[in-house]
Amino acid sequence: MKLFWSFGGFFASILYIGLAFLCITSATAQISQTHRFEREQKNSDDYFNVISLKEDGLALFRERDKYKNNNQIWELILLDTTLQEKKTIELEVNDRYKMVGYEIAPDHMYFLYRTGETTKNDFQLIDVNLETAEVTKNQIKPEIDFKLTHFIKAGANFVFGGYVNNEPAIVLYEFPDKHIKVIPGFFQKDTELVDLRTNQNQTFNTVLIDRGSKDNRKLVLRTFDETGKQLLEDVVPIEEQRSLQTGITSALEREDLAVMGTWGERNSKQSTGFYFLEVNPFQEQKIKYVDFGQLTHYLDYLNPKRAERLKQSSRDDAAAGRIPNYLNYVMPFKVSEYEHGFLLLAEVYSPVSNLNPYYSNPYYYNPYYSPFGYYPYGFYYPGLSRMYRPYMYNGSSRNTNEIRTAETVLLSFSSDGKVNWDYSIKLDEKKMPGIEQVSDFCVVNDRLYFLYKKESELKLKVVGLEDSQSMENTLKITTNDPQDEIRSDKEFEGGVRQWLPDAFYVWGYQTIRNTTKEDRVRDVFYINKVVVK
Repeated sequence: MKLFWSFGGFFASILYIGLAFLCITSATAQISQTHRFEREQKNSDDYFNVISLKEDGLALFRERDKYKNNNQIWELILLDTTLQEKKTIELEVNDRYKMVGYEIAPDHMYFLYRTGETTKNDFQLIDVNLETAEVTKNQIKPEIDFKLTHFIKAGANFVFGGYVNNEPAIVLYEFPDKHIKVIPGFFQKDTELVDLRTNQNQTFNTVLIDRGSKDNRKLVLRTFDETGKQLLEDVVPIEEQRSLQTGITSALEREDLAVMGTWGERNSKQSTGFYFLEVNPFQEQKIKYVDFGQLTHYLDYLNPKRAERLKQSSRDDAAAGRIPNYLNYVMPFKVSEYEHGFLLLAEVYSPVSNLNPYYSNPYYYNPYYSPFGYYPYGFYYPGLSRMYRPYMYNGSSRNTNEIRTAETVLLSFSSDGKVNWDYSIKLDEKKMPGIEQVSDFCVVNDRLYFLYKKESELKLKVVGLEDSQSMENTLKITTNDPQDEIRSDKEFEGGVRQWLPDAFYVWGYQTIRNTTKEDRVRDVFYINKVVVK
């Protein structure tokens, strides 16, 4: 009898392994690397910014070590959705100017350069017609000492967010008439401008969070039309023992408007959980808080026994009316809207011990710093669900301090703030030079796809939203020539972003060896298109 069950267990094991193999094979078949772009990268070449143009392709932008008419050349390369090069446009820019942001509109790209020093922010806005390659330059000279932190386009105009004498300010540049005006109502002490975002209907939102020591602190959301006329204001109190650390608004792809972000205890350096605010200025509403222990998969990157202890502790604290004591460094990166509500993408990270005070306390109020990491031309700003990328005014070089990212988490909120579900992917302590988004996702046919790049490999996790079943796999980044051998992938450069509803783009810098070619070893910048089937 014992022998029979032994054989039964053996065959059951074989069946289980077979089913697992089928799952892994299925996961592998669910994505494919359909196209690749390569460009030789010399030691003197600067790194590319890769900008999604959605269905119009990708834009690659970098400065060159070339000069014309005493100006430095900036190179803009346009690719289609098959990663074929459409055209290259060269911009002549004064070599003392610093690029601080860009924006995208149909058939146009706009690049913002700071022309003055950090104590005097004058700007040049360069308009590039992507169809005709015509380049137009516009000088913008605010009459105030303005420190830029946010930059967006709303309708025909441009909106600048920042600070004047440590107080938040919004400046509107009326593009057709070249007129500058300051929008009133923003000069408030101990207040931080945490979000400035364009809606689908070309109105725009601002979010202010009170950082003062008084008890009646508030979150203030305002929506304006493209001329700067205020359309609505929602002022919501923040609970006495809690602080809101970050905030990202939705963009009116749905009819409802919401703000999401992280929260913690007063004066805390780390986060306790996420919050959700349904915007409704016509009736009182409360901010809804969820701590990490209440979520189903947030703690999956920890040891299972420790995760269960923390969840039980969260339940005990909730029953006793206490704020849970489990804390994390967490950064939300984007908010997406879909048929069932809102999706919030965030990542868990750990700063190394020798980081400066800005990183060790990323939510501390200081209008001239941002907890959103460095990019080659400035600071990162969360919420890249829209096609723009604001930059901090004084970040001109990439930070080399090390951040270890542990996990990406995605939360689904209903329109009234209930957490529908949460899922996560462990990131194997991926090292980054700053607080930068590592992973991204797409949802196709009730399946959630997480994807991130580690060296020359793609890490995939697929979750069935109906049955919560998941599978993980690792794929090699492919090249165009099967004889290519990837020798190395440059650390800290490149990444993964969602591009189309069913596709990602992956980019980076590789050293490739191929003994069948005359140049046996080559250094390349690459982009791979990864499609979900």
